[in-house]
Amino acid sequence: MPITWELRDEDRELFANELDDFVPDRVYDAHAHLYRELSWLGEAPAHVSAGPSDVSLETYREQMDWIVPGREVHGLHFPFPPGDGNMDNDAANEWVSEQVRKDPLARGQFLVRPTDDPEWVRDEVRRLGLRGLKPFASYSGVEPVGEAQLPSYLPESLVAVANDEEWSITIHLVRPRGVADPSNVHWLRTYCERYPRANLILDHSARGFNPYHAIEGLQQLTGYSNLWIDTSVACPPLATIAALRCLGPRRVLYGSDFFCSHIRGTNVGLNDGFAWLDEDLSVWEGNPWIPTMRPVLVGLENLRAVKAAFWALRMSDSEIERYFWGNAAELLRL
Repeated sequence: MPITWELRDEDRELFANELDDFVPDRVYDAHAHLYRELSWLGEAPAHVSAGPSDVSLETYREQMDWIVPGREVHGLHFPFPPGDGNMDNDAANEWVSEQVRKDPLARGQFLVRPTDDPEWVRDEVRRLGLRGLKPFASYSGVEPVGEAQLPSYLPESLVAVANDEEWSITIHLVRPRGVADPSNVHWLRTYCERYPRANLILDHSARGFNPYHAIEGLQQLTGYSNLWIDTSVACPPLATIAALRCLGPRRVLYGSDFFCSHIRGTNVGLNDGFAWLDEDLSVWEGNPWIPTMRPVLVGLENLRAVKAAFWALRMSDSEIERYFWGNAAELLRL
């Protein structure tokens, strides 16, 4: 998936025409990666050479002006996804800690492996001044990684520590049907019920790139006060509608998924899966009806989808304000 890392006229025009009257003056971003090139043990991912090699809090805010221009932005931050595991977790977590200390309203989550000792994790998170955990299925050891069940990358012992400390945990679900998978439903229910003080955040509208999975799965996860959704880079409006209807408007959070917000294109549900339509695909060329069609930043496509969802459900201005700020303020005790 190519990353051009540039702001274009079509990006500016879409925000001005469709989003400027929707996005409030201040935004809390519940899903944003901070990273630096030195955190990788080998070759850094391609996007690092395409964009800023070191993303500090200041750099992040500069870059977010491409997505929400002129807005005051604060956020919940964590390291970059480890990919094939060549990440120096200690260095990555130290970097996030250094950055969030610059802003009293910023919060940070700790990049954690399932094999990490829970008491060591407790001590490290406290030492670094972070407030939660960020697991990734790529640390599960399961092949293929898309089949990993939740305890293989977020073991119950770590959820128990998060419950003791009243931390948040941002979870990127895997398995082919995402949140509709019976194993994911079972473990999310189990963790929510056994550990009511651990706040679980399901990112990407519970991986709602196929919104029909979100509809099916989230209907089985209603009524938990410690279950939240961030809508980061999920572009089908129906995914946000499912989150709002099933969890309620007080449990849904704005998230950019910076740097993924700066990929150009969109994502759609197809059959029992989903696809990313990035800038390299021929879908953008040779359209006789719209010969000038150009992809915009996925962070803008996501915001447009969220706006459509709020419109479809006749949500109020105060509920929009809560989505962009108030819900995160409550969850993270700003």
